[in-house]
Amino acid sequence: MICKWQVEIAKQQLRLLRTKWPHVPKFTDIRNFADWPLPPVTVIGGGDPCPVRSKAKGSSKSSSPDLSGYFLAVVARLRPRWVVRENVPASDHVHFDAALAALGYGTAIVRLDSAKITGQSRQRDFFVGHYQATRSSLVNLFSHTHDGSGTITPNLKTTQVIPALVTGRTTHHPGDCYIYEAGRLRILDGDEREAFAGFPPGWSAGFSETARALFYGNAIVPQAAQWIAQHIVKSEKERI
Repeated sequence: MICKWQVEIAKQQLRLLRTKWPHVPKFTDIRNFADWPLPPVTVIGGGDPCPVRSKAKGSSKSSSPDLSGYFLAVVARLRPRWVVRENVPASDHVHFDAALAALGYGTAIVRLDSAKITGQSRQRDFFVGHYQATRSSLVNLFSHTHDGSGTITPNLKTTQVIPALVTGRTTHHPGDCYIYEAGRLRILDGDEREAFAGFPPGWSAGFSETARALFYGNAIVPQAAQWIAQHIVKSEKERI
């Protein structure tokens, strides 16, 4: 796959994308997408902000907007053959699924937990849509999962699992990860977060510890995205 354009509004994340993909066009606020010269693509993949539906926010109101409708609007405008939308497991997924079906997409939800890849327990739902396909064909494509939901086969016999990485580095944050070392607790450093997130060593070198915590608290595990992509490529090759 070749990346044709990227959308990111956060400054530090945008700086990282510009470092890794300097020649790929960047767009910022998805709410302005109607003014963008977006070229057609075979796959639209991404994840709209999850705090509005994440259990991590507890009973407090999220300051992040729900941008799932804009994700769908971009899909409606470009009508790619494939759509992959990542988000946290949530009760409102049925609405996104119904909207994709109304646009003509067969859909399946693939639930993956990266604990079996890196040791970080990061359960995420991947909505996979295929234009003018049936739901059963997508379930068959992800055939070793039950009704399109499942987990990646573990590659380690035993794994010590840590909670999902958070975006902040605030000491004593109840949702953060700690290591007991030399008689005291400490939070993970940037290199450790990078490893648990499944990225190569040094991927975010040169960025502050605060920025790196933000990156890996937001990031999906790349091996999970790769696993989804491999199935899409397989289907495209069979189509040819």
